[in-house]
Amino acid sequence: IETSDLHGAFFPYDFKTGKDKPTSLSNVATLIADERAKGEVLLLDNGDNLQGQPIVYYYNFEKTGVPHPLSQMFNYLNYDVVGFGNHDVETGHAVYDKVAREMNAGFVAANLVKKSDGSPYFPPYKMVKKAGLKIAVLGLIEPAFVKNFPEVLYEGLKVEGMVPSAQKWVPIIQTREKPDMIIGLFHSGVDYTYGGYKKEDPLNENASQLVAEQVPGFDLVLVGHDHQGWDG
Repeated sequence: IETSDLHGAFFPYDFKTGKDKPTSLSNVATLIADERAKGEVLLLDNGDNLQGQPIVYYYNFEKTGVPHPLSQMFNYLNYDVVGFGNHDVETGHAVYDKVAREMNAGFVAANLVKKSDGSPYFPPYKMVKKAGLKIAVLGLIEPAFVKNFPEVLYEGLKVEGMVPSAQKWVPIIQTREKPDMIIGLFHSGVDYTYGGYKKEDPLNENASQLVAEQVPGFDLVLVGHDHQGWDG
């Protein structure tokens, strides 16, 4: 099961509009429980959780001395791997560093790297064992956020293109981990022409399909960011 782009929608109620919300993490929790009753579940999230509904703003910037609701809920639901999205970057170091420490799953993002030495800021991938299978989940974030956000929000960091980052890490995973499966958890959309980008643009915002086409080794690619519900 993959969730993505919750934008603080933890409850089936929209606190901005004052109306019921048909989709939320609460709804997903019921689905997860039903599926776990049948067998093992690999539970993944693909980012953009720390911006949107008022509850996340309040615990991001006002009530900061307690565990964040996102980390509490993701720990309660036993998420295996959590990706990192552009709107998570938007909250700034103090917020996403705190949530990363609190979450059992942490964040994965291979192409968000330290300026000092080029090493990933968060773990690039995570190994999970399910049904006797060794599964590697590689995280990538859409790189175009650097054009939209001031650098103070990601001070000391830079972002790499998704294709070259995947080209670097898939062989490392294959050699180091010898996994049965490699899953791409990409906070990035499918339409690589969106925003006037071309295939070869290094910071293409929606490069998920490009990675799937150009980087061998993935058994499954999961996407987010574009809110399109892709299946194909």
